[in-house]
Amino acid sequence: MEIKQITLSATDELRQIFEKLEEDQVKTLIENITQADKIFVSGAGRSLLMLRGFAMRLMHLGFRSYVVGDTITPAFSENDLLIIGSGSGETRTLISIAIKAKEIGGKITLISTREKSTLSKLSYDTIIIPAYTDKVDEPSQRKPLLPGGSLFEEALLVLLDSVVLPLSEVHSIPTTKAFSFHANLE
Repeated sequence: MEIKQITLSATDELRQIFEKLEEDQVKTLIENITQADKIFVSGAGRSLLMLRGFAMRLMHLGFRSYVVGDTITPAFSENDLLIIGSGSGETRTLISIAIKAKEIGGKITLISTREKSTLSKLSYDTIIIPAYTDKVDEPSQRKPLLPGGSLFEEALLVLLDSVVLPLSEVHSIPTTKAFSFHANLE
């Protein structure tokens, strides 16, 4: 298969996922972000990379956003939001982080492929990305073209980048002006 055909097939798989996305779940995430004092993100592997990018976008919009585990991350408090990305919803390190955040009293939003998981039980809200991941044995899901959890991770990136536009409207910061928050020591 040619590269062009692979990319077209992969983007078609993403389109099919977004057609099934529950818009109300995403609107709740936007509300939670705008109401939080600070926003923390956490994930593992490639999911964490997608969430790091989202934390950066939030910072560009003027939100106080942090990546759990980074050396400059402040304490989590009851007025904060933790956004976790986990395809399986069963990543042990993320479960430990969610338990601690819940004990503190902050909100937790999970973005996952699974509605019923340990992390979904700990979360205030869950956004379901109906994508295949090789870490979850779901016979009803068709295996995608790309390997492993690629479909979930790519959908996570596109979803979170899409959330930036309504957030910029709520925060009255045009995405063109967000560049003023961009790193300038490059």
